[in-house]
Amino acid sequence: MPPYAEPLSHKEIEDRLAELPGWSLTEEGASLRRTYRLPHIPAAVFVVHIAQIQDELNHHSDLLLGYQTVVVTVTTHAAGGRLTERDFGLARRIEDIAPAHGAA
Repeated sequence: MPPYAEPLSHKEIEDRLAELPGWSLTEEGASLRRTYRLPHIPAAVFVVHIAQIQDELNHHSDLLLGYQTVVVTVTTHAAGGRLTERDFGLARRIEDIAPAHGAA
């Protein structure tokens, strides 16, 4: 996989975002964000699982672990802080594991 991917167009972003319920663009539109709610201890385990996926993909997000929340913010810094296919791939992988952790 290349170190970064080409930035997506506005239309491509809208199309991919439609496939990820619960995810939204940040105010500046340069990142994807989702807040998951789940019990406190499982939230920490969920973050560890996300970190493993990030290492596997060599693509890392910002993770904010709260008492009963995990906030995930994804962007591609190497593409000038713009959204790429890699961001949506990571978001999809996180979304796929969320139910097993009780994340809503």
